[in-house]
Amino acid sequence: MMKSPQSTIFVLFILLSSGCLGVIDDINEGIDDTIISIDDEYPQLDLSERIFGSPQLVSYQQCSDLLSDLKQSVYDEMLVQLDQQSYYHWTPNMYVDDMWRGGDDIALAESAEGDLSATSANSDDRTGDYSGTNNQESGVDEADFIKTDGHYIYMINGDKLLIMGVPEFGELNLLSNTTMIGSPMQMMLEGNRIVITSSINYWNLPFGHPLLDVMGHEESYTYFNGDGEPKTNTYIRYESLVMYTIVDISDKLNPVIEKELLIEGNYHTARLVDGTVRSVTHLYTYFQGIQSWVSLPNNYYQIEDRYEQMNIWNQSLLETINSNNAVIQSLTLDDFIPQMYESTSESESPYVKTSLISDDCSEFSASPETTVRGLTTIITMKMFEEVVEFEVDHITSRWAHVYSSGNTLLLAEPTADWWWFWRNDGFEDSTNIHAFDISDSNSTSYIGSGRVSGTVQDQFSMSEFQGSIRIASTSDSWGRWWLEGEIDENGDPIFTGPTNQV
Repeated sequence: MMKSPQSTIFVLFILLSSGCLGVIDDINEGIDDTIISIDDEYPQLDLSERIFGSPQLVSYQQCSDLLSDLKQSVYDEMLVQLDQQSYYHWTPNMYVDDMWRGGDDIALAESAEGDLSATSANSDDRTGDYSGTNNQESGVDEADFIKTDGHYIYMINGDKLLIMGVPEFGELNLLSNTTMIGSPMQMMLEGNRIVITSSINYWNLPFGHPLLDVMGHEESYTYFNGDGEPKTNTYIRYESLVMYTIVDISDKLNPVIEKELLIEGNYHTARLVDGTVRSVTHLYTYFQGIQSWVSLPNNYYQIEDRYEQMNIWNQSLLETINSNNAVIQSLTLDDFIPQMYESTSESESPYVKTSLISDDCSEFSASPETTVRGLTTIITMKMFEEVVEFEVDHITSRWAHVYSSGNTLLLAEPTADWWWFWRNDGFEDSTNIHAFDISDSNSTSYIGSGRVSGTVQDQFSMSEFQGSIRIASTSDSWGRWWLEGEIDENGDPIFTGPTNQV
């Protein structure tokens, strides 16, 4: 990521200073002293100091520093989860003896089959005589499930790309349908090419599909069930890919898939400006073998002495932390960073792997004192070239909302996750706003960052005009279930939010 030589945007919010940066102790040391007190009759863990640093993004210069920060984030979140388990276990009315664990629901896209016939469409000039699809800013084509150029309508229906002619206003003729891989979501249109974004799920691919070999990084780990018997579980490290498919629609009767580009992670959004696609994806890694619950001996619940139970709980808790820490220390950058794959008709193998990391990790950046293991990846791609050229920027961040004008791209990400506020309620919700210069179609340059109070709801809560940024935010305490509501002198609850501000 390049630093813009001049700040081209006047930011309409105040940048917060970073304050004193806390020193983070090495996570390998002091684990035996982790349990520090019994407050409200539950043993508390010694959680690391958590403060808001500056929102400014700072580029990494060494991969070892990046890996260390990512590991520290995983460790800090793990400690909070286990501390909450102690709270659940020992606080009255919050006693639980088991954890709920489930998987994400997978929605299968339905496809419609029909008797399709091709007809030709008129070539009369309709420039300016039709209404386009939803684009927030002029000149920026946003991904959508339906597009039109005035002569034709392009629509995603299930796993099909439908092209329909409009010979006369009010008439539709189905010209072609093309079956796509995975679950097509949105598309972008420029000239005689369409870029389709799709979600690929490992478990939905047909048997024998070459992508199974790309995604099938099977790893196994052993655990013990409630009877103390060892069990082995095999999982797929990354189950989701975002795929960009370039379709040549010069011949509306026979559209041709030219190439496919696949990125590990989940889809944020994409924009198409002058042949350049800017893809924004997010990867949040889950690591098998890191427990968010405490493994207890089988006879634990038969013990009647509360203090003996607490001693066993504390010992089991420390053993769980040590076991988790061993897993965390074994992680490498490949466990955190998305991979990219390309497929073209000229490829010798079905999918060619492309590295998204340099030797010094200078394309990675983070705000100081951030505690997050997720990565937002901005890829600037010249998709329509014979050889795809791209530039990559990785920002360690939470799930962000994305806004784009012709010259500016904004990322709005919460300053901290909900778990960050556990036993740390001296801070209010806030959102980091990161601004990037995209006026050059060949690169994305970082301009600067600011912070606003509250949370940003969506892309329509942001705008940029002639160098000025406007943000609409909502103040609340989302996700902090442990906060007690305020009551008045009559014992009635006091409304404390959410509140909106611009």
